Amino acid sequence: MVHPSGRGVCWAPLQRKGRVALYRQIADRLRTAILDGERRLPTERELASGFTVARITVRAALDLLAADDLISRRRRHGTVVRDGACRGVNSALPM
Repeated sequence: MVHPSGRGVCWAPLQRKGRVALYRQIADRLRTAILDGERRLPTERELASGFTVARITVRAALDLLAADDLISRRRRHGTVVRDGACRGVNSALPM
C-alpha cells in the first residue's frame, strides 16, 4: 500500500518477527521514497500511526536518515529531503 497521493511511503505492514529492527525497516522504506523523488516526508505522528509503532521508533529511523544526510528535520516545519540527497545515495551505490 502506498501513500494516498499515489507516491511516497509504502504503508504495508512491517515484519515484526523478523531479524530486521522496526526502525531499520521504516528507514529503508523512507529511503526508497526519497530515491523515488519524494521531497517531503510525513510527520513523526503520521509515520507512527501509519506503521503502528511508537514515535521513538520513528525517531530512530529518522536519525539514521539524518546521519546519512538524506533528510533535514526542523521543528514545526517537518522532515524534508535534503537537496541532492538522491545524487548522494546513488553515487554511493556499487555499479
